[in-house]
Amino acid sequence: MPPQWGRGGPRKGTSTTVASNTEGATKSVVSAGQWKIDADTTPPAGRGDGVRPHRLLEAAVASCMAITLRMIADERGIALESADVTVEVDRTHAEETVFRTTIELKGALSVAERGLQMKAVRLCPVRKTLSKRLSFVEVGAGQ
Repeated sequence: MPPQWGRGGPRKGTSTTVASNTEGATKSVVSAGQWKIDADTTPPAGRGDGVRPHRLLEAAVASCMAITLRMIADERGIALESADVTVEVDRTHAEETVFRTTIELKGALSVAERGLQMKAVRLCPVRKTLSKRLSFVEVGAGQ
């Protein structure tokens, strides 16, 4: 059982995702609860048999932002037809990673409603998590 789990599953504020691969393969099967997705790197290092890991990071940010926009619109009765969020991770600088986001809101939204949506999207939990200082704690192999 992972160290952050108690009797009933992950502790509040934690989550667990497992990536598994087999000998001779770069493709990993990523499991998050009942959901599974294949992840791999591109040739020549890998076979390209799944989503690149950095794309999964982009997907986490984009989907969280889109969900946040939808939840706020529904909560406030805003006529949001759809929200398209595009995220690009720029890792070209040694000391900084930049998440570039483009947000397109479709629907009959007033200027004030658009402003509210753009302010609220900054509260996306994944964005807030990635905005904090990060640290990694390795448990297991080699210890």
